[in-house]
Amino acid sequence: MTKQDWSAATGSLDLDTLTKAYSTGALTPTMVISAIYDRIASRGDDHVWIHLVSRQDALKAAAVLEAEGYDERPLWGIPFSVKDCNDVIGLPTTNALKESAYIAISSGQAITRLFDAGAILIGKTNMDQFGIGLVGMRTPYGACSSVFDERYISGGSSSGSAVSVAAGLSTFSIANDAAGSGRVPAGFNNIVGIKPTPGLVSNACVSGGGCVKTIETLAVFALTVEDGMKVTELIAGYDPTYPFSKPEADAVRLTPSASPPRFRFGIPKGTALRFFGDTEAERLFREAVTRMQTLGGEVVEVDFTPFEETQRILYEGPWISERALSLDAVLEKHRDAIHPVTRQILSNSGKFTALDTFAAIHRIAELKRDTRPIWEDIAVLMVPTTPTIYAKDEIAADPIALNARLGIYTNFVNLMGLCGIAVPNGFRDDGLPLGVTFLASGFQEAKTAGIAAAFHRATGLSLAMFDNPYPEENPLPLDEDYREIAVVGAHLSGMPLNHELTTRGGIFRRAAKTTDTYRLYALNGTVPPKPGLIRAADGGAGIAVEVWALPAAGFGDFIARIPAPLGVGKLSLEDGTEVTGFLCESTAVAGQPDITAHGGWRAYRQSVAA
Repeated sequence: MTKQDWSAATGSLDLDTLTKAYSTGALTPTMVISAIYDRIASRGDDHVWIHLVSRQDALKAAAVLEAEGYDERPLWGIPFSVKDCNDVIGLPTTNALKESAYIAISSGQAITRLFDAGAILIGKTNMDQFGIGLVGMRTPYGACSSVFDERYISGGSSSGSAVSVAAGLSTFSIANDAAGSGRVPAGFNNIVGIKPTPGLVSNACVSGGGCVKTIETLAVFALTVEDGMKVTELIAGYDPTYPFSKPEADAVRLTPSASPPRFRFGIPKGTALRFFGDTEAERLFREAVTRMQTLGGEVVEVDFTPFEETQRILYEGPWISERALSLDAVLEKHRDAIHPVTRQILSNSGKFTALDTFAAIHRIAELKRDTRPIWEDIAVLMVPTTPTIYAKDEIAADPIALNARLGIYTNFVNLMGLCGIAVPNGFRDDGLPLGVTFLASGFQEAKTAGIAAAFHRATGLSLAMFDNPYPEENPLPLDEDYREIAVVGAHLSGMPLNHELTTRGGIFRRAAKTTDTYRLYALNGTVPPKPGLIRAADGGAGIAVEVWALPAAGFGDFIARIPAPLGVGKLSLEDGTEVTGFLCESTAVAGQPDITAHGGWRAYRQSVAA
């Protein structure tokens, strides 16, 4: 990339573009930071920032990096923003209540890691007061707008964070999510929102330790799924200083898996799929389902009743009382300064009893139990990020009911311990964007990210509000403790034994074909049906396989359980590589049907079914 290729007005801030340009010297951090502050100035009073780092200080940070030289740190020179309810040492935190502002004395594990990785802070962003709301309008600092239409809401509560990314003012933003705040604004601004499993990322930076400690998580807004996951990987991990951090966070794989060529995905069944009269939103979701099918997905309609009941518990039940632990004193001291809608919601926090709380805890445990079979049947659940989008004047006229509508696909996620990734889906005829969210069980971020990234690429949408295309796909690195294996039959994606890979932490790597030195046979009498692959002395053909990777421990256990006459050996692939893969004893295929002409097990099974 040359400096002429990257325009200060429209140049993409995606992580891939900036990192490549920095590494070659085509761009410098001071160039990028200067361009960002020019963009900020040109936007005027867009209500994005509660505290903006001065241009001078940001350029000083950039100059320090340049003087030291590019050092390959993953966020070297990368601009970012932080939602204002998160502490950054030396900067004010307000929670969108000016009267309660204080200067933070620490940053917490997650944000400290960003600075250590070389990132440059642009500022702290606007939000719904105390993080209560999905609209972005409950703030004394003025309401942000969708970057596509000033009349429409940006979404919240992480409003400024989303707009800072969508408007090209930061590469990524650290937000928060208890009920959808890290997903809804992504949908309204054509960007990506990563909502990790609760406990994966420490909330130690959240003002007061977090208003909803039991379920809240930091979230990441970015331009691409890959960018969001790279940031998430940096900030994730066990924090022994934070009581709700989970020790198993250190072992969770966060590099996105490749999307498998066959998988099952869920959508809400029947009348649970609601759009409140927005026919354009309904059209876009139908198109999303079709897109998933073209990616190899098999749609499964899921009984949404348990999820709907859980989402109602969040704000109609006693979970609002958890906010009272940190906000009752604030409400008492600053009652008249608090936003009227926020004050109304907080005033209900004391009406629930301990009995109500325990009843809700027990009920959620039952609902989580009831949904476990769903997650065993599907790779991801795809839902609209929101059922629709509203204009600011609509929200002003009916602030609580319309806010509740926006949360019907988001409120249940953290209560159930799920992970989620919101991605762009398309635009209504009026030019407003809407998204979809991919949900999965806890700590399944890598699998979810692979499917979400493939979907986002398949939309063909440019990034955020600019015409910049999705960066070229790069080969995914393989962690050192993973081992590859080529599967040829019942372990293929979508086949009966594929779960033996996925339950051991297996990740899909790529579809491939052997060299033309193999023959494939159907082994009659095996349950489920399996093929046998042998190396041919002559007259062989290329056979379709899938290459998966397993953690070392899972790999050993998987290999040990392969029944005779099957075994493993080195397979030669047509791309010139060799990989461990399934082979069969040659004596076992005597008299069995030779199915080599089909080119693979999947094609053979489809011909049998037909």
